[in-house]
Amino acid sequence: MIKKSVFFVAVWVMAVAMVFAGGGSEPDSSPAAPAGEPDPAIQERFDYLDQQLQAKPAEGTVILTEANSGSSGMDLDAAIREAAAQMGQNLPNGTKVALVSVASSSAQLSEYVISRLEAALVSGKKLVVVDRANLDKVRAEQGFQASGEVDDNSAKSIGKLLGAGAIVTGTFSDLGDVYSLTLKAINIETATVAVSYPADIAKSTRIATLLASGGGTPVAAARTAAPAGQAATAPAPASAYKVGGTGPAGGTVFHPVVPASVPPATNQVYKVGDKGPAGGVIFHVNPQSNGEWKYLEAAPTNTERQVKWGSVAVKGTEAGIGAGKNNTALVVAALINAGENGAAFLCDDLEVNGYDDWFLPSKAELNLMYTRLKEKSLGGFKSETYWSSSEYESNSDYAWRQDFSDGEQVGTGYPYKHKSTVFSVRAIRQF
Repeated sequence: MIKKSVFFVAVWVMAVAMVFAGGGSEPDSSPAAPAGEPDPAIQERFDYLDQQLQAKPAEGTVILTEANSGSSGMDLDAAIREAAAQMGQNLPNGTKVALVSVASSSAQLSEYVISRLEAALVSGKKLVVVDRANLDKVRAEQGFQASGEVDDNSAKSIGKLLGAGAIVTGTFSDLGDVYSLTLKAINIETATVAVSYPADIAKSTRIATLLASGGGTPVAAARTAAPAGQAATAPAPASAYKVGGTGPAGGTVFHPVVPASVPPATNQVYKVGDKGPAGGVIFHVNPQSNGEWKYLEAAPTNTERQVKWGSVAVKGTEAGIGAGKNNTALVVAALINAGENGAAFLCDDLEVNGYDDWFLPSKAELNLMYTRLKEKSLGGFKSETYWSSSEYESNSDYAWRQDFSDGEQVGTGYPYKHKSTVFSVRAIRQF
């Protein structure tokens, strides 16, 4: 979910410094010069402050954000977008980038960070991201997981095999009150670190759900590459390391592993038409979940809004069942880069009954909502047109929508029905 960070301003009185500088003379009473403009990559984090102060802070003003003040931390998606912006600024335009790994205790969490970072980089249009299928093939051949920790030399080797000019690795760990995200981009040609991005991440239901899915390798116990001809040795479990002792990388352990606070697991079985865990309505049961998501839930009726799709052009959206979540990530990244709001943004920002993993349905998912809910008078849908997250394939000025009065799905239409038209929006989630 995308949220603004809360900013606090603390004015540091410069009396002592002026005494030292002026030998005890009277302090200068001239107005302080305005501070410089914030870096464009973090402009979003300053917007709220500017609105509150209606002026730039004076020289000597110290600006503290949730990311650096030790408070609740940044939103995960906002941090990923900020890291992507820094990579776009510090790597040469057109650099081919391989997103090698994000070490965490959950394969789903690592995949989430990588996919969101990929969407943000693609949307930025400055860097070229290595095709995930090719990367997965090389990772499998080298014996690494996307959720496992990979040392710099091994990551560089993977990058060279893929013909990449830069590689990205990262870690995600639990520090108790916040999570810690670190993303690092290495320029393979110059063998230098182009970006080293750390951030404290606020805890949320979305992250807790991803961590609860497991399937990854804990950062403290992640596998690193073994020299050629030698087998990799699994380090001790995280619970074996004590504060003050030596960690698996040779450093000092300074904080115990604190389990994430997650909702209790449930084995409840749902069918179409049932009330879902977030208070919405179940409208699809995935017959081939294979450990992935099993159900699709439409948000409660009172969350429905009317909004435009957004004027941005987005490449890579799909129409099938299961595509809505990734579509939304792509569209939201494009909307943010363009400084717009829109249907996908509204869904991504939604939080209902503690659940914040909502997204705008794809064309096929929207049709399921019509045939399984609206036609059966379930879900409180109106006889109006609803947006999907699927862009029209042959004309990026349009996106697929569906008329819930008769079920007709339309991609193009009259000029007043392009992406800037206001239609209804109902978010969904998968679990």
